[in-house]
Order: sequence, then C-alpha cells, then structure tokens
Amino acid sequence: MNCKLVGYEFKTLEVTLAPKEEFYAERGSIVYVDEALQREVELTNGGSGLGTIIGGVVRSALSGESILIVRFSNPTNSEKRLVLSGSACALLPIKLQGENLICRRGHYVASTGKVSLNLNLNIQGLLGGIGLFQKLEGYATIFLNSLGNPIEKQLGYGETIEVDENHIIALHDFSSSQIQAGWSVGNVLRGEGLSLMKITGPGKVYLSPLPIIVNRN
Repeated sequence: MNCKLVGYEFKTLEVTLAPKEEFYAERGSIVYVDEALQREVELTNGGSGLGTIIGGVVRSALSGESILIVRFSNPTNSEKRLVLSGSACALLPIKLQGENLICRRGHYVASTGKVSLNLNLNIQGLLGGIGLFQKLEGYATIFLNSLGNPIEKQLGYGETIEVDENHIIALHDFSSSQIQAGWSVGNVLRGEGLSLMKITGPGKVYLSPLPIIVNRN
C-alpha cells in the first residue's frame, strides 16, 4: 500500500492499493476511485447486534463521527487507486502501533487499517470548552483533518504546556488524567478565554496553526 499526500495549500490523499489490500475512510471523503475497487459500508466498531447499533448511534451523535465507515478493497490482480479529501485544507498522518490517540471530534478522515473509534469522556476537557474527545486505537496510519501544516510538540515526562483548546487537533499516547482545564480570570483579560488546557507529558501534541471553529449544533 502506498499513501501519498498531494498538493500544497489544499491537500488530498492518494492511495494505491496492491491486490487484496484494504483501506478505510469516512463516508463522503471520496474524490475519485478506480472503478474496479470494491466499496463496502461497515459499522465503525464492528458487530451487528441491536445493542451495538444503538450504542453506535449514540456515540456517533456525541462524537461527531458517522456510525458507518467505508472499506475499500482491491479484488483485481493489478494496483488500483483512490483519492480522498478531508473537510479541511490539509491532512495530518499519525502512525499508531497499539497506543491510543485522542483527537477532536469529527476529525477522523481515513486509516490504512480498521481502528476502534470511541468516545473519550473527560470532565476537565468539557469544562475547558473543548467538548467531547474521540479516542482511536489500533495498528494503522490515521489521517486527520488539519487547518494548515500542524505544529508538533513532543512532551517529556512531567513537562506541561498550556494550550488554547481551539488549536488542539490530537494528543498521541496520552491518558485523560494528563489533560486538565486551567481556569484563570487573567486568561480572559489577556484575550485567551476563561480556560487554557493544561497538557502534561509524556506524549505528543498536534496543534492547528489556525483556531478550529467547533460546530456545537
């Protein structure tokens, strides 16, 4: 499998699948696909029982992601191509090797393998204004929406930064306990809002250079 980001200011994801390879993407992300590629719709977290479906609908409504995901597969004996795009101008690739990724709701676009997408409730995050996080786990390269080239910050053990929640894209290999709301009236006076998010390492932080406007509807 070959995945390539194409473009400058506005990027697309070009994926070349060898015979029998598979790829997963959010519904509505297709720019074009070779006709021979098979496309099947699956539940994001597998399963087919009524409880699984109802639970998926609830998680979908809260997280901003669809309950369904598209699986692309190449049944032919030659390479086939698909091109995808996100809802923002750039795509951020992050490789997961079993660890978790906490990202902003609705930012998942695609992945080289099927991953687990679940809500990651965090009271500090809700109070801080970031809303609901989404937790991704698995073994795959994940592609997320990004407004421009992201800022990457690797935090060492015990190292803390304060972040405007409107710039957070994803937190790689963090637990919920490492994220706290930093309340301060001084933040308001400095034009930073009531709260900045305190994020403590170890882990890697991905930030958007532009503030992300969250749809609260």
